[in-house]
Amino acid sequence: MIETILGRRSVREAFAERAVPEEVVRSIVSCGLAAPSSKNAQPWRLHVVTDRAILGHLARTVEQAKNAARYVPLDPATGEPRRWTSTVAESAHVLGHVPLAIFIENRGEFSSGRTTVAAATGDVLRSALVGYGFEMIGLGACIQTMWLAAEHHGLHGVFMGDPLIAEDEIRSTLGTDNDFAGVLCLGYADGGVPPKEYVDDLVVWHRPDETA
Repeated sequence: MIETILGRRSVREAFAERAVPEEVVRSIVSCGLAAPSSKNAQPWRLHVVTDRAILGHLARTVEQAKNAARYVPLDPATGEPRRWTSTVAESAHVLGHVPLAIFIENRGEFSSGRTTVAAATGDVLRSALVGYGFEMIGLGACIQTMWLAAEHHGLHGVFMGDPLIAEDEIRSTLGTDNDFAGVLCLGYADGGVPPKEYVDDLVVWHRPDETA
């Protein structure tokens, strides 16, 4: 299990045409449904797409979305773009070339969705943001669990948030009014898996004073 976790990489290219067998897809999805969540709320609904026509349609919609070249996280204090550049075009390419995409819907068990949170004020807003954060943590656990299961079955892939630039069309195509957290794209990769780089300063150790 540890080898699978440490060996996982984000792979965005060189996917084979090979379809993912139904039993493998069901195994991956079952692992996602087994993920932990706050209050056992299970805030997810998984939209499993293996239809190449649907994937192609959504890929084109994402690629042609308005302001795609400027779609980056914004600083909430200033409204200015963060330091990253847009990767919408790359994400659209991935979506159009993988045999399996799992779109993760947030049922909003705590928050009732982003629109409701955005309309809240004061203490209600602070509480809603905490609840929304718990939903995202649960969805993240679901995504990571499916991803690791996919790696176990010999698949590689990437989780992408960029397709949310076309969220309205995704909702319409997949049949829901709720928010999406992103999409996990999976397939059999022909190319090599890139090395992982770690940032040492992302861990702070609080050890006992060994000199005491």
